[in-house]
Parts: sequence; structure tokens; C-alpha cells
Amino acid sequence: MSGISLKNKNFIDGMRLFEEDRKVDPDFIIETLKEAIAKTYQKHIDAPEAMVRVTIEKNEMHVYHQLIVVDDDTETFDETLDILYSEAIKINPDCKVGDIIEEEVDFKEIGRTSINVAKQMLKQRIKEYEKQRVYDEYKDKEFDLISGIIKTIEEKFILVDIKNTIGILLKSEQIPGEQYKEGQSIRCIIKEVSKNSKGSQVVLSRADAMFVKRLFEKEVPEIAQGLVEIKAIARDAGERTKMAVYSKNDDVDAIGACIGPRGTRVQAVIGEIKGEKIDVFEWNDDIGELVKNALAPAEVKACFYANELTDPDLTPEAIEEAEKYNKRPLVVVVDDDKLSVAIGKRGKNAKLAVKLTNRKIDIKTKTEIEELGIDVDNEVMNFRADQARIIKEREQKKFLELQEEAARRKAEFEEELAAQDTGFDETTIEEMDEGKVEEVVEIPSENLAKAAEETAAAKPVEETVEPEAEPVVEEVKEEPVKEEVKEEVKPEPVPEKPKKAPRKPLTPKTEYKSKFEDFADASKKEETHAPTKRRRKKDDDDRRVRAEDLEKKEYDENFKPVYSEEELEEIEAMEAMEEENSWINDDDIDFDEYEDYYEEN
Repeated sequence: MSGISLKNKNFIDGMRLFEEDRKVDPDFIIETLKEAIAKTYQKHIDAPEAMVRVTIEKNEMHVYHQLIVVDDDTETFDETLDILYSEAIKINPDCKVGDIIEEEVDFKEIGRTSINVAKQMLKQRIKEYEKQRVYDEYKDKEFDLISGIIKTIEEKFILVDIKNTIGILLKSEQIPGEQYKEGQSIRCIIKEVSKNSKGSQVVLSRADAMFVKRLFEKEVPEIAQGLVEIKAIARDAGERTKMAVYSKNDDVDAIGACIGPRGTRVQAVIGEIKGEKIDVFEWNDDIGELVKNALAPAEVKACFYANELTDPDLTPEAIEEAEKYNKRPLVVVVDDDKLSVAIGKRGKNAKLAVKLTNRKIDIKTKTEIEELGIDVDNEVMNFRADQARIIKEREQKKFLELQEEAARRKAEFEEELAAQDTGFDETTIEEMDEGKVEEVVEIPSENLAKAAEETAAAKPVEETVEPEAEPVVEEVKEEPVKEEVKEEVKPEPVPEKPKKAPRKPLTPKTEYKSKFEDFADASKKEETHAPTKRRRKKDDDDRRVRAEDLEKKEYDENFKPVYSEEELEEIEAMEAMEEENSWINDDDIDFDEYEDYYEEN
């Protein structure tokens, strides 16, 4: 029996429409379709408990009615749930009592009416899916700035097409006096996201104070980078906005950053909100100074706490309750001719100051304060002292929070360190901190033996490349030879005089040229190719002294240089060559003639 083909063009186009335009997962549609078909068949046979299996194989959908095999003598037989054993063996001869036999259902038996029920069920499930998807997508985006296209304009609301859904801009959330057109692109903030039986609803706003804040965050790079912070903002849409800003960097001017070069940044925001006035001032932790800034352009003469004299309804209990939340009402004193400026047109200036400071503010003139008999100086002094205390407590609280955070991070770090297998116990770590433990790393014996072998193998090579002063062959200890060299050179201090020859060039009076000069010139040429080392009497004396010192001192055998036989032969050959090539041993040089030459000059 053939099933329903899913290769139908209308079905394929519908699936593509759901996936691309309405962002519905195709797998969700398939599973929902299976569930709808199964429930439709159950309703068709009037058996809600009937077992139905729907499959899709090779782009065809099949429906199977599952029945349980029961004995022929059973008394509780239900044809929508059970099948007799005698009937079941005709379908499957190997079946047993308790097995499940499936019978494929012909869709023609279901009927168009039942199929319409499945259609309505499918539409309802897809609608619920879209509602949940929209809610999940925009719930975490509340108060975010978003752009959209106006689709429909009604008297009480405007429908705006935003990404993947339609947002609603109520009349109360529109800027008063602003004109809108269909197809117009506008920017709003997502004020609220709700979900009800009719679907998910995204409420937009252009009149909220957060809309201006988001515009400044987009226009001012310092705010986006975190250098400047908008601490408080209050707005009367279409009239005025007051905004308190704070700079976290002393080198950055918060007010100047928001205004921008020649006012370009603030003008861009004003253009978006259709010419609404914006007051930008500096934030202050002192509520008195903040109130003075918020009431600008009015000049505040004094600010202090309200009491029974300024407000008869303010009882001690009310004052105590307000102090718990740090919201005690304030009294502001202005000049008699500045009262209207402080209150503002229709009270807008005072209302915005109340919103921004989150305090009740009572504006009074100097004359009114004098009539009440209030000592302004005393009240102001008490107010400032209390503000200093509050600021100090706030700083201490912040400091303690930072300490707790640092302690928490330290504890987390220690836990992570303890979780790692470092191989050290707590005692060893404490000793290392105190400087008692020099080395705690144990080298395996295998590695130690290997390192010793490598050191022993490399040691002779290192000794052979030491400076020339080291290779003293006192190991042989041929004292008679050294004494003979000493006797030959000792009587004559001649070798010390040739030092002066390179420093003072000789200028002979005659054309006479001694053998010594010829030999010296030849030796210089040979040195450029194969330099040799001279041996002087002083070097021999130093070597003898070092040899005697070495004999006196006791050295560890492990630190004595060790030479192979080949190396010793090579050293002896080098010394013999030096001795042979030395100009001192040249028999052709007449030292007496050399001395006579210098005496004549």
C-alpha cells in the first residue's frame, strides 16, 4: 500500500517558505506533521489510546496502526487496540502472544475532514513555535537600540517591521509632534517583550530616556570604550533631557566628549529626537552638588534636608523610613526672582531634577525660609557633614567589596593550584618561601648516571680550550730543566730592553743595518701568517712561582686537569716549537753589538 508522496511541489515550496521567511526548522515541521497525522487517525477511529506509528521513507509518508496479539479466548478484546492470535498468524506466522502487529492505513479511509484537523493542528504548533522563538530572541535585548521599517500606521499604534517579527510602537511611546510615514526607517529601543495566548509582542519606544542614552552610546566613542559613563538620565519627551555624566579618566572631559567637536555629537542626537533640548552636566556623589547641577540654569543658594518646619507632614517616623533608603527629602533655596527659573515651564525643570536625583525636592525662596525661622547656615553645615559621612561609608563599603572580591579570586586560584598535581606538599612550600629549601627536585638515578657519563666525556675537551695560561705542564715536574733555563737567562737583563723598540722607532745616523733589524722585520712578516708566542724571563719566573704554589696547595683530584697521552705529546711539541723559533736562541744575534748600538745613540 503506497503512502503519501512528499515530492509534491506545493509541499516543497511550503517547507522552503517556513524555513526562509518564517525561520522555522524543517525538522520541527516534519515531526509536527507526524504527530498531527497520528492524532488525526486516533480521532478518526475514536480511539485516543490507539498506537499509531508514522514514518517517512524515500519521500513518502506511511501510517501504521499497531495492535497487540492476544489469545482467542480473551474476554477483554478491543479491536482498536488488540488483534486475535488466529488473525495475527495470517499476517506474521512467527508472531506470539504479546507481540505487536502493524497494519498500514490507507489515507483514503481517513477522509478530508480529518485531514483538515491535522492541518489546523500543524498551523497551531507552528504558531506556538514562532511565538517562543521571537520571545527567546528578543527577551535578552530589552532596551537595545534597533532599526526597523514602518509597515502600518494606526491612530493608537504603529507597526514596525524589525528583524524576524513585527514590533508595536504605541502612541504613548512616540515623540509628541513627530510625523511618521509608511516605509520610513526609524530607530527605537525594545522596551518590553511579552508572551501571551495570541503570540509574542515586542513593544518599541522612542520616548523613553534610555533611547537618548543609547543614541549617545552610539555617537560618543568614549562611552562605548568605558572611559565616560552616563550615571543618571531623565527625560520629558519632546521638551528636555537632563543627563549626568562621569569620567573615569582624569584626562578625559566627560561633558566635552558628549558634546563633541563644535557640538557635532550632541547635535546628531538632537536631530534624531527632533530638536529636543539636552542638558549635560557632571555627576557628583554629593547629592547637594548634584541637585544644584540638575536645577540649572537656576542658581541654588543652599541645599539641606527637609524637616518639620519646611514640611508639616514630614513626621519623625517618615524621616527615619526615608533615611533607610537614603531618600530623605531636600529643600533648595533660591533667590526670590529665580523661583520661576528653578521650577521651569509647567514645572518641567523641577520634575526632571526629581527624576534624575530620585529625591523629593522642595524649592523655596529666601523670604520663605526667613519667615519659617530656619537657620540656613546651621542646616547646611549639618547636611554637608552627613553627606561626608555617607560618602565615606560608601567608599569603605566599596573598598570592602574589592577586598572580598580579591579574597574570592585568591581562594579560587588556590583551589585550582591545589587541584593540579605539583608534587609539593604544604610544608615544602612554606620552607621554600622561608628560603630553607635550596633544591626540592629529585633527579632520577638513571638520569643522574647519564648526566655523569656525559660530563666525564666532555670534560677533557673543555680543559684543552682553556686560556694559554692554564696549560702548565708541571705534572712532569722536571725541575732540572727549569733550573737550566733559569741559569741561561738570569745573568743578562737584555730581554727587557726590546720593549722600547716598538714604541720608539730607531733613526740610525749611518746606513748601517744590523742583523737584529733584519731578523725583526722577518719575524713581523711571519707573525701575520703564523704568530708565535714569545717566552720571556718574567714568564718563566711566574710559571715557576705558580708551579711552587700548586705543589703547596692541596687540590681535589677530581678538579685536576686530565690529559690523554696524545694531548701531552701535542703540548710538548708546541713548547719545543716555540723554544726553537724564539729569537733569543738565535746564535747569529750579537747582543753585545746591540747594546753598543743603543749606547752610541
